[in-house]
Amino acid sequence: MTGPRRWHVRRRDAPFLALVALTLACIGGFLATGSDSPAGPGGGWRRIDRDALERRIEAGDLSGREALWYRAVEPARR
Repeated sequence: MTGPRRWHVRRRDAPFLALVALTLACIGGFLATGSDSPAGPGGGWRRIDRDALERRIEAGDLSGREALWYRAVEPARR
């Protein structure tokens, strides 16, 4: 080699890099707005009230067994 290789952007790489930059800017904008959850019901992050959950378990409202429809998956045998 004649010397250190310099990084350069090829003409075909520019649109891809612009798309990556635009995507990162959109994600950053969304995170910067502080959007917690959508206004509609059932949307957004799930927040679990542990105190209420423990009260329901202790009161017997929730069972200590698996659901009737639940079936444990066995690992595949070779």
